[in-house]
Amino acid sequence: MASSHSRREFLTLAAAAAAGAGFDTSMVAHGFSRATQAAKPPRRFIIDSHQHYDGKPDYFQRLVATYRPRNAMACVLTPMSGFDATKRAAAEHQDVVIPYGQISVDDPAAPAQIAAFAGAGFKGVKMHSPQRNWDDPGYFHLYRQLQDRKLIALFHTGIAFHVDEPQYTSMARMRPSYLDTISRAFPDLTIQGAHLGNPWYDEAAEAARWGPRLYFDLTGSSLMKKARNLAVFKEYLWWEGPTAHSSPHAVYAFEKLVFGTDEPPEQLENMLGRYEAMLEACGVPEASRKKIYGETMARLLGISVRT
Repeated sequence: MASSHSRREFLTLAAAAAAGAGFDTSMVAHGFSRATQAAKPPRRFIIDSHQHYDGKPDYFQRLVATYRPRNAMACVLTPMSGFDATKRAAAEHQDVVIPYGQISVDDPAAPAQIAAFAGAGFKGVKMHSPQRNWDDPGYFHLYRQLQDRKLIALFHTGIAFHVDEPQYTSMARMRPSYLDTISRAFPDLTIQGAHLGNPWYDEAAEAARWGPRLYFDLTGSSLMKKARNLAVFKEYLWWEGPTAHSSPHAVYAFEKLVFGTDEPPEQLENMLGRYEAMLEACGVPEASRKKIYGETMARLLGISVRT
């Protein structure tokens, strides 16, 4: 997820440039082509598996006002600084808010934070910017703790934003292939990789093909930069079930995707449009779309699917 400061700067510059050129600034700011903007998905049960708590006083008010009318829930990824606010919101808005934690795997306090999140009923933990590769054995005690506590492990994969301060991390530390190692070492751990490993889409897809509990979302820039050729995702997600060279438990490839936004709550409709345009271009059937948008996450989280 880009920092809110850098994202605001980008959107401001993009909108200004578009205004000077006579374009629809809302389309530029949200990364839309006219074809994508025209995609109007039908009403389905939705779980946004990748929604970041932004720390603003009105955040949950905005989230509920946007998601509740859309029959949508959100996994709200929350650092310890937002622990109390998210715990309270999850109790007050059980039909919308699914509490998740967020940790730094290099923080000595990470084990205690995982325990606190789990003890408060949070359902998963997001991780970002490791100083070593995701599958470094030095992190295995954290993954074992997540597995034992039945928390979903959400890993950032692929390209990441830069900040002004020095960072000892990079996209190279967060390749999606490392999740293959983790899924093999912790077979009972449910894993979600963010961004389908952008730009290593084929690597992410092949890891998901073999990992029975490994899924990916398609948030971030991918559905914008591939907007002119959304059918390309059929090349990465190519299998239709078990094959001679796939697990006998393999499912239709697109069912290894779960919906997410990684955007402010107000961008829910825009992200639904991006997903729908991609699924349409790839000919994904409605039964599988329902799984992607919410049914798969509901099964993993033990949530009843609403009609």
